[in-house]
Amino acid sequence: MAATIPTNGIVLSSGLNVADGDITLASGHGISFASTSDGTTMASELFDDYEEGSYIPTLTDSAGNVTSIALNSSYDSLAYTKVGRRVSIQGVIVISSFSGSWGSGNLQMTLPFTVANLTDQQGRCIINVGTYNVDFTNDATAPYFLTSEGASTMGMQVSKDNAGGGIGQPGSSAQFYIQGSYIA
Repeated sequence: MAATIPTNGIVLSSGLNVADGDITLASGHGISFASTSDGTTMASELFDDYEEGSYIPTLTDSAGNVTSIALNSSYDSLAYTKVGRRVSIQGVIVISSFSGSWGSGNLQMTLPFTVANLTDQQGRCIINVGTYNVDFTNDATAPYFLTSEGASTMGMQVSKDNAGGGIGQPGSSAQFYIQGSYIA
């Protein structure tokens, strides 16, 4: 049974209790927190998005020397949760095989949502990764995935204390333990 809401809305003074069912908002609408106005440079106080699921990332070589990368079907997806603009990802990815040889390129992995393009590189961040069976050039360690604003991929980077970084070159059966978040 649908109810007709007056054009001036409904005012509830003692809360809302939905005994069964969902609250569905029209596309482009959400829950407004405008009454708080906490930040002087805030962009929005409208909570208008929530999503959770999993996705199968595509892996590529930024230099194009590795022409295909196959994932182990038991370890080929990452979980994600999107709350507002914040996207969190985590899971384990295992490479089962690849064609070609790693040269000067780095491993690229797709993201479930495009990284936000914000002022002063505010959208750029790193995603944590632990590795197994990955060789690092330049004796570098401390791998991470670096996001770029406006991109739908992240690239594996490695660093070395007080020296230039290197690149990670996965072997067959390479494992990646991924966890982190970014702004979409």
